[in-house]
Amino acid sequence: MPTTLETIDARLVRVSETSTTSIKHRLLAEAMLELIHDGTLRAGDHLPTETAMAEGLPFSLGTIQKALRNLSELGVVNRKTGIGTVVAKKTEEIFDLWQFRFVNNATDTLSPVYSKVTAMERVHTKGPWSEFLGCEDNYVRITREIDVDHRFKLLNFFYLSDRQFGSVLDLGAATFEGVHLHAIIRQEFGIGTVRTNNRVVCAAFPDPVSLRLDLPSAARGIICEILGFASSDQPLFFQQVYVPAHADPMEFRELRP
Repeated sequence: MPTTLETIDARLVRVSETSTTSIKHRLLAEAMLELIHDGTLRAGDHLPTETAMAEGLPFSLGTIQKALRNLSELGVVNRKTGIGTVVAKKTEEIFDLWQFRFVNNATDTLSPVYSKVTAMERVHTKGPWSEFLGCEDNYVRITREIDVDHRFKLLNFFYLSDRQFGSVLDLGAATFEGVHLHAIIRQEFGIGTVRTNNRVVCAAFPDPVSLRLDLPSAARGIICEILGFASSDQPLFFQQVYVPAHADPMEFRELRP
C-alpha cells in the first residue's frame, strides 16, 4: 500500500499533466485538494511533515509551505505547532464550487468559498432547466448565495426533476450546507453524476438577481450553466451560476467519465 507521500506524488504527476497552471505551489495544492475531494485523504488524516514532503517531492520547502498555507486559508487543512497538518472536517468553506475556482490575482492563491442556502422550493416556471430536464408541472429549485473570500458574491440556482427528486425538499436546508449538491443526490437516491457539460454566456442579469447581488439594474456578468448527466447520458440536474463582472479570474473544471 502506497504511503501518503507516494499518493500525493502520484496525484501531482497527473495534475501536472492536465492543469492550466505551471505555478508549483498551485500544482501541489491542487493535487492535495483532489485527494481530499475524492476521499483518498479524509478528515483527521495527517499529512506528511513539511520536511518529508521537501525530501520526497520535487519542490522546495518554501513552495510546500506556500501550498499548505493556501490549503489552510481555504479551510481544508488545519496546521498546528506540535501536531502538524491535518485534513479538516467539512465546514462552510466548501468544495461545492470545485468546478469553479477563483484565483486571487494579488496572491495567486485560490480564494475560500462559503455557501448559504436561501430557498428550497417547487417552481412552475419553464426555462432552460425544463428544456434539459424534460417537461413537468413542477421542478425543485435550491437557491444559494456563494460568498467568495468575503469580497464578492455569486447566485446559484440548482434545478431537479420534482417527479424524481421532490422528496429532497423534506431534508431541510442544513443538509445542503457545505457539500456538493450532487453528492446529496448520490447519497439519497443512489444516482451519481457521470459527467457535466458547462456553458458560459455574458449577458445582463435579471433584476431579481442584480438586487440579490447588490448590483445595478441590468448589470452584465457571466451566466454559467452546468448540465449534469447520470449514467446512459440521462439528464440529472441543471445549475445556473451568476458571476458578477468584477469577480476574480475563474477557473473552470469539467467532470468527465
